[in-house]
Amino acid sequence: MRRLSGSLFLSILLFLSAMPDTMAAPVLKELFVDRYGVSARQAQVFMAFNLVGALLAIPALVWARRRMGAVAILVAASLLDAALLVVLAAPIGFVPSLVVRGIEGVTDVVVFAALFDLVRRQSGAHAARGLGYASTPLLLGLGGGAVVGGIAAAQRSGADPASSGDVAMAVFGVSALAGVLVAFGAFVARRVLTDVEAREPEASPAAATGESHAGAVPHGALDDRPRPFAWSCAMAFVDRATGGLITGTLPIVLAGFLGYTSGQRGWLIGLPLLLMAIGTGPAGALCDRVGSLRVRLVAGAGYAVAFACIPFAAGSQAMLAVAMVAVGLSAAALFASSLALAAESGGSTVALGSFRAAGDLGFFAGTTLSIVLVSALGGPGEPTYRDYSSVIVLFACLHAGVTATIAAMAWRAARRAG
Repeated sequence: MRRLSGSLFLSILLFLSAMPDTMAAPVLKELFVDRYGVSARQAQVFMAFNLVGALLAIPALVWARRRMGAVAILVAASLLDAALLVVLAAPIGFVPSLVVRGIEGVTDVVVFAALFDLVRRQSGAHAARGLGYASTPLLLGLGGGAVVGGIAAAQRSGADPASSGDVAMAVFGVSALAGVLVAFGAFVARRVLTDVEAREPEASPAAATGESHAGAVPHGALDDRPRPFAWSCAMAFVDRATGGLITGTLPIVLAGFLGYTSGQRGWLIGLPLLLMAIGTGPAGALCDRVGSLRVRLVAGAGYAVAFACIPFAAGSQAMLAVAMVAVGLSAAALFASSLALAAESGGSTVALGSFRAAGDLGFFAGTTLSIVLVSALGGPGEPTYRDYSSVIVLFACLHAGVTATIAAMAWRAARRAG
């Protein structure tokens, strides 16, 4: 019963902690273009700017972990995050808003690391399954945050500029409330969560012995013993880099070149996220059964192929839907397996925070690099559909290259160990 209570509390806290990340996304125009008079492109920078704070989160986590436990870190970071969101609601100007957003990125990573460290301990020897199922409320929270943000702002928006301040109060106020609820929930459940924190993480049978349910791994074959943590960070980086193209570049292509309506774009872009939310739990269970690295390598190969097919399938809505289904299902396995590998490689609060930071930086780099590449391929004129397609294929090749490199290093390590 105590284990069930811990899992339930952590699922609720993960859902609430993820919501503020996307609440501002649907109303960037009202929050910054109308309120501060900046351009639409500058307003888009706000959504990515908290990723800059990801690097600062690592020393912050090291400092905090030496002085307090994961539960105390969770409460403190959630309250600080809520306070920063309240500051964003005030009319402080665009540049100060970016600075606050960057600092808020630090607290966001710290909260993620503390929660998933508790999930890892709660899951015992089935860490991959536990981390996978815990990712479902996280992803649902991201989707729900955008919906709640739009609803919170709907009754506040209007034609006059003053209404943009009301929108900011509504969106950032609700976001801050979510952070307060995370801190309050962690405080109320502190006894249960402290018991969870006291548990020593257990290695899964596949990770500890290199064996799956199919039997022992033969001499020289790929096994699933804990891997260098840098591998997990590289995986998170390229996964989120390609994800940046799906959420940032693909909608432009579908609208500007292929005439997809906003509704069509919405469900096509949202489909992979929904499938990720549904699929991470079963994918984590599969990792516990056959090994996280095996799942990662197979899913990585499938993801790269599906991702590269997007520009070729985009001319037909049905074919694009098939490609996005393949992207979503393989991405679910990627997220669950790479998170499990991070935990299996001596995962701690700091390590899981580093994993999240690597992914955040990948998203930022992918979004930025795609703009640079499209502009370079387009030359002095406007970018063409072929230019955008080339960038998508290039990112697919980059992802496949990282998967192939890790596979080669794993095989070499296995041969040496044998």
